[in-house]
Amino acid sequence: MPQSPARTARTRAEILDHAGRLFRLRGYAGTNIDDVMLAAGLTRGAFYAHFKSKDDLFTEAVIAGTGLRNRLRGANPAAILKAYLDKAELVASQPTCVLAALPSDIARAPLVARLAYANLLHAAIGEVAGAKRRKLDADATVAVILAVGSVALARASGDTRLSDWLLRCAERAVRPLLKPKLKPPASPRKKRSRSRRKVAGARRSRRAARSRGGRGAAAPKARSSAARR
Repeated sequence: MPQSPARTARTRAEILDHAGRLFRLRGYAGTNIDDVMLAAGLTRGAFYAHFKSKDDLFTEAVIAGTGLRNRLRGANPAAILKAYLDKAELVASQPTCVLAALPSDIARAPLVARLAYANLLHAAIGEVAGAKRRKLDADATVAVILAVGSVALARASGDTRLSDWLLRCAERAVRPLLKPKLKPPASPRKKRSRSRRKVAGARRSRRAARSRGGRGAAAPKARSSAARR
């Protein structure tokens, strides 16, 4: 008896959820279809009713994109990135962020998976940029690079003290990038006093009068010298 569309969608979502968790934990090479279906409580044969291949499943898991992008939606970027860079997040048994957990796997994945990862990264930067006109704002981009990169490096490091130091340095560097930049206050224009305006106006009137008087006096002088000749 065929499953209802609702149950089919639910089963597919369960497979994808378990696959995403295993991919983030073990990577692409360390995860196989049998493990995913066993975690979902299904047989391997049921897999192909929902996905074409392991590559297809991996791409869909990237598109689902749990982690930083989801947390940033409608939230305060400064608070989210501070929590993201907390040591407790790093030592969690199940990594939750696709961006930090899978960069090396993505680099060797098919183009469609790499494009899905790029869209996820672009969306995270846009969330940090917030209401700014440019969604690829430079400060927001650097903040995401520092956050994701430091978590990826900290996870890869076997030295817990170094991992902790990487996260603390990244959090310190991210903090000023998320503060709103205030425009310097414009210097107030000095208002000229009424007496100064009056003096300036009187000077302009005198100069204008002298100019008109000089032109008017030149003509009679020329006429009188001609009459003497």
